Amino acid sequence: MIPDEYELIVKLQKGNVKAFEKIFSLYHKRIYNFCGTLHQSSEKSQETVQKVFIALWEQREQLDENKSLGGYLYSIARYMVYQDFRQQVYKKAAYDHFILNSEYTNEFTWDKVLFNELLEFFESLIERLPERQREIFRLSRVKGLTYKQIADQLSISENTVDTQIRRALDFVRENYETHYR
Repeated sequence: MIPDEYELIVKLQKGNVKAFEKIFSLYHKRIYNFCGTLHQSSEKSQETVQKVFIALWEQREQLDENKSLGGYLYSIARYMVYQDFRQQVYKKAAYDHFILNSEYTNEFTWDKVLFNELLEFFESLIERLPERQREIFRLSRVKGLTYKQIADQLSISENTVDTQIRRALDFVRENYETHYR
């Protein structure tokens, strides 16, 4: 634990922006380097660092001031990097499934182009969702968690999970219909 970390955490829990900035200045480079060893992409590492500190801010009230803040930040970073890896695996699995089950193998290239376009479009829609809604949607649709599991993990009600999923699906449906008509 760094000196005065306890006080920084207590201030952060109360929403003190200066404490957050101090924590950011102390840890952002370390977290970036850690992500760089896993991602091997500067852009992805920077994106993950941003997500880590957004998560820190959003979860600040649940922090345990008696535990290492560095350990907590590294855990968030590791989780987010693994989420990125899982997402890549899911995309590859969906693509492989599509290719293996395609009846039109002689139109392979065209199918591949259309499928990739659809995946990119869908992912761009998901990225446009509000942060919390996107997180809930991915926990449900990518990780396959139940509404109860999501509610427990995020300390929200199942009704909130249901509402956020419905809103996300409505947004995706509206934009899909507009784009592909």
